[in-house]
Amino acid sequence: MENIDIYRYIVFAVSMLTLYSGSIVYKSYYEWISVILKIIGYFALASLIIHQPLTTLQLVLILTTVVIGLFISLFSQQYSYLKYNSKSLGLITDLLLVTIVMTLTSRYLLELVLFWLASEVIGFMAIAYDAFVGVNNEAMRASLRYLVFSMIPTDIALFILIALVGLEETLTTPLLALSLDLTSQVITVLLVLGFMAKASIMPLHFWLPDAHSLAPSPISAILSGIMIKLGIYGVLIVAQYSLNTTVAYNILLFFGSLTAIYGGVQAVYQKDVKRLLAYSSISHMGVIGILTALYLNKPETLFFYAITAFIIAHAVYKASLFMDTGVLELASHERVIDKLGYIHRVLPVETLAAITAILSILGIPPTAGFIAKLWAFSSILHEIVIDTTYIFILIVLSLE
Repeated sequence: MENIDIYRYIVFAVSMLTLYSGSIVYKSYYEWISVILKIIGYFALASLIIHQPLTTLQLVLILTTVVIGLFISLFSQQYSYLKYNSKSLGLITDLLLVTIVMTLTSRYLLELVLFWLASEVIGFMAIAYDAFVGVNNEAMRASLRYLVFSMIPTDIALFILIALVGLEETLTTPLLALSLDLTSQVITVLLVLGFMAKASIMPLHFWLPDAHSLAPSPISAILSGIMIKLGIYGVLIVAQYSLNTTVAYNILLFFGSLTAIYGGVQAVYQKDVKRLLAYSSISHMGVIGILTALYLNKPETLFFYAITAFIIAHAVYKASLFMDTGVLELASHERVIDKLGYIHRVLPVETLAAITAILSILGIPPTAGFIAKLWAFSSILHEIVIDTTYIFILIVLSLE
């Protein structure tokens, strides 16, 4: 074990201890002490980017997780106290976020798999939280669907990688230094479909609406804003080896296009705010899937910028909207859109935040969503004169 690995584990331990202390002292002592401890805990996680060589994608995902995670964590402890009169949800939220960062900073394949599995198990418990505390038993059903249609396919993909590498190399050879032959069509299909399930891209997308709508709002914010991006991260990791990019491109482009359209159409017919946001997330992950396919087919910098811009923008506005929905639930005990008139009179600040996030989804300048869509359209228009396939892709993105 190298010094950087020892440092990482020390940071994780200090971060978890600090975050745990922040949750424990909340409502027991001065609340500002809890806030300071939370900030220290997440800043400690952010320090990992200084002492470890990271890819650009890792850097983007880690910083996005840490910054947005801090706000979700602070919101979660208030939400947990007000809705459940308990501090346990705040602890689960922090634990889930830390394991995601541990996954993203993994240097070895076995590390990646173990931390990925840990985040999935914690995610399973977090989705089923309402069932565990006796509020809503339907949450367990949503969690089981997450287990079958997201966790298991992704875990199969991860264990395929371990089987191909061999157990000894998984903890001795750095992740990007591994020699992997993934050109087999069968292996490529299994890997891509496995990680697509995590990203809620068709055909294994149907776990997401129930998981997002039945999980506590802070957990929904993590799932939509952060966790489903791990699927794209997984695809781009295996793409760095000798993957059959033609097969991966065709799968991602076809199912990504279907997902983008399907998610958008389904969102239009939803009355429940959280289910609407869930289907919107499916649609946006379809778009990111399309951009990932284009990047695999032709590794242009513009496509990569479009992927990262969409990841950041989607994380920001979806986390914000799910937290706004949580406030809405606490204030009105209602999530049906038709029954939420005049809510701006009661929650003016939250309404403004929600409107800003919605404008970002629509791609209105100068929001993050506008920048993401600008990158996406620019990257496609740059290639449209070479390949007419891009006209179809442009139409799909326009419909989304």
